[in-house]
Amino acid sequence: MLSNKSLVAACAIAFCCNVALMVLFVKYNSGERCYITIDEHQAVTNVIPDDFLSVGIDTSEIEHYRKIDFSKPRLRQLAAALAPARLRLGGTMSERLIFSENEIVASCDHCPKEPHAKSVCPAVEKLCKHNLPFFIMTGNEWTKINEFCRATKVKLLFTFNVLLRVNHTWNEQNAKDLLEYSKNKHFDVDWQLGNEPNSFQHVFNISLTPEMLAHDFQKLRKVLNHSGYKHSLLVGPDTTRPQPKRPYCLEYMREFLGNGSKHVNAISWHQYYLNSRTATLEDFWNPDTFDLLKEQIETMRNHTKKYRHTPMWLTETSSSYGGGAPGLSNSFAGSPLWLDKLGLCAKYNITTVVRQSLIGGNYSLIDNKLEPLPDWWLSVLYKKLVGNKVLHVDCKCSRLQRMYAHCANRKYTNDTSAITIYAVNLEMTKARFLLNGTALHGDNLIIDEYILSAPSNNRRTKTLLLNGWPLYYESSLPDLEPVHLKYGNHISMPPYSMAFWVIKNTSIKACK
Repeated sequence: MLSNKSLVAACAIAFCCNVALMVLFVKYNSGERCYITIDEHQAVTNVIPDDFLSVGIDTSEIEHYRKIDFSKPRLRQLAAALAPARLRLGGTMSERLIFSENEIVASCDHCPKEPHAKSVCPAVEKLCKHNLPFFIMTGNEWTKINEFCRATKVKLLFTFNVLLRVNHTWNEQNAKDLLEYSKNKHFDVDWQLGNEPNSFQHVFNISLTPEMLAHDFQKLRKVLNHSGYKHSLLVGPDTTRPQPKRPYCLEYMREFLGNGSKHVNAISWHQYYLNSRTATLEDFWNPDTFDLLKEQIETMRNHTKKYRHTPMWLTETSSSYGGGAPGLSNSFAGSPLWLDKLGLCAKYNITTVVRQSLIGGNYSLIDNKLEPLPDWWLSVLYKKLVGNKVLHVDCKCSRLQRMYAHCANRKYTNDTSAITIYAVNLEMTKARFLLNGTALHGDNLIIDEYILSAPSNNRRTKTLLLNGWPLYYESSLPDLEPVHLKYGNHISMPPYSMAFWVIKNTSIKACK
């Protein structure tokens, strides 16, 4: 039997534990209320295409073709779930790729001069002259890639090797061989020339001025027009992201456009937030990291105002450069950055965002065992719920809650007043939002809610929860069902989460 003193002590401990639990409950569940305001009379700010969210595969992944089997039904199913989209095949190894219609064994010491491969040996000689390793993509391998694109309804965007040069000018002969082969096979492709040319001095110890590159693009445009690809897009110059202490990127972009803007259908550049070798979990969830993209887009826009009528694309982008940060870029930890990037790019009229990568590296949407990772699920939901028309939303909340709004995807609902709001909550605290504004008044709002979170708030997990249930891909895409909310005027998010809400019966005019 407990003594009186022991009983008092036990009661005191129990009381303190209860108080602590109540404090934790209040901290994680009360949340400061934020206000979402959407005006019913607003105009659509931007309209993004259906293939706005696109994907890439690094050229290094096809150097050894056993890495990716493009004929695998499961890979095709996972890619098709993201259609319509573009598939960019590019990266540093694009500058080491040589096309040969037939199988050929070549090296810097020996290259058989066969009639069917007239452009191969000169191309090998050019790269060997600069001590650059090369690899050969055969017609059969090129066909497999194009058949994959055709089967999954994605449009191929291919990067030609710009380092095949003679007297400081791009030599187009190997490209002509690829184009002739492609045209005979009726392949539907858009094109690029070179990958991050402003970094060539650092990467290859080769200098390629923006004026030279503009001339090369002019030559390629003429080649495309005379090779049956007059209506194909030509996209460039694919520079790196603007950085405060490295003005050369912006100078390169501006000088290239000054000499070659009329030869490109879209202005392109690459964007990453962090260095994969040094990035931490805290970096991935720091609002300052999220704000980098806004600053970079605004900087690039300000330096290319003269060409504002030409679409702007991010043709290679992810959370961290250098292949992605293991356990971060390919886990739930990287998902808020991806969703926020889609929101910001739509808001600032970046019309195509190519995620690096569909498969390969530590920033992929699908792992090497063909299991979808959190960002694949997030991308599928984005495609399912988010429409083309971009709306303005005011969210009076902290920097740790970030929110965007579009008209809802018409394939999801026939309600022409429906809007989709999506958001991230970077706090270990519940976020509560009061629906406000003239578009959201009334007592008949119907809300389809999709909450994405991590088991036990483990942000390094590769398992994604949808409304509390884990998502698994077995033989087909499962039904992604919402929680239905009726007649409410508020929504909320758990700690460390993302969410989509399709709100029906609004008064918005712009979505009709």
